[in-house]
Amino acid sequence: MATRSNQYDFIGAGGIIRDHNGHWLSGLSMNLGVGQVINDEARRMLSGFKLASNLNSRKLEGESDSATVAKLLIEGCSISHPVDSIINSCRHLINGFDEVQIRHIFRECNCTVDALAKGSLSHDYGIVSFDAPPPHAASAFTDDLCDLPRARRVRTRP
Repeated sequence: MATRSNQYDFIGAGGIIRDHNGHWLSGLSMNLGVGQVINDEARRMLSGFKLASNLNSRKLEGESDSATVAKLLIEGCSISHPVDSIINSCRHLINGFDEVQIRHIFRECNCTVDALAKGSLSHDYGIVSFDAPPPHAASAFTDDLCDLPRARRVRTRP
């Protein structure tokens, strides 16, 4: 999940690796500097896939709050697409897993990742890994683990 700071126009992202019961295995926050959200969401997915691969995971369930990135991961993209190289790297890594499911989810469905993304804007450029939920994401992680329902705000036009 990627997020943008309106104050400085920085982009951050967060991700989490869970076991089959939803328990924390590893997480990351990425301060990505200035850029396009779609590019940064694709980079976040790539970092998460690398992390899952390094943990020797055999089953991968990748979730993105970007329907565009989820679709590109599933279907691929043309060589002229701005995120082609990142998507191709993701798809190459995906081939190393026994089972793969990629899907679009709404931001409200994974508040832990949202908290990690927002927290990334408070650290220096780069990636920070977490072996346990950091304090700023701990309550969101507990809520996600308990499947607490959340309201989704939807804009309506007059």
